[in-house]
Amino acid sequence: MSGIVSSTFFSPTHTSRTIARTLAAELAQRLGKAVEETDWTLPAGRGHARALGPDDVLVLGFPVYSGRMPELLEASMAGLTGRGTPAVVAAVYGNRAYEDALLEARDMLTANGFVVTAGGAFIGEHSFSRKVAAGRPDAGDLALARDFAQRAAAKIATGAPAEVAISGDRPYRDRWPGLVVKPKTTDDCTECMTCAEGCPAGVISFDNPREAGDGCLRCMACVKHCPAGAKYFDDEKLLGFATLLETKFMDRKEPELFV
Repeated sequence: MSGIVSSTFFSPTHTSRTIARTLAAELAQRLGKAVEETDWTLPAGRGHARALGPDDVLVLGFPVYSGRMPELLEASMAGLTGRGTPAVVAAVYGNRAYEDALLEARDMLTANGFVVTAGGAFIGEHSFSRKVAAGRPDAGDLALARDFAQRAAAKIATGAPAEVAISGDRPYRDRWPGLVVKPKTTDDCTECMTCAEGCPAGVISFDNPREAGDGCLRCMACVKHCPAGAKYFDDEKLLGFATLLETKFMDRKEPELFV
């Protein structure tokens, strides 16, 4: 069978990448296609036009931000087009709720010529806390992802897969106005530039990684990936939300799958 599986993801802390890669690998094996990867995490990887055909399959993975798709993906989504191309969508959330994110992604892809044949809401360690959904996606999550991909592949292999019904509401929930914050840095910083190189918003200075411009996403990539543990946030509202998560959302949730 011709065509590719396009594994496309935005993944500051690598949880969405893990899910997208797992789904794409299983789909490719079942459908006899090669995998091509498109990483939207860093600014240089976003905003490029990409057209897929009817023999291709799209896997789209992204984190949920306050019940919605990340707003900065709008330009990349606008440039992603299909021609009746089957799509499998994976929203990854931090054990609170995914709300309208999956439906929003399906609506955008449908408008761009894709047929969203399967969608899943998976759980990943919350970006604000290492305690909430710690270590997820774990082995159980990945096993469910592979089974989900097998079912999606069987549906796609029919040659005329129907669009899947997905949970969510229209109009979508309002975006959280967020906080104007910047990461701070302790004296443990070694200037290894891991934070600057991995910042999805491109706001951490390469001249001085202790400095950050406006536009921080609060994705916590710099905090979670700093080898010296030198990055942190001290905003009271952000820390308060992390405490709320650790108080009310510690019970394990399981993926919700639609296929």
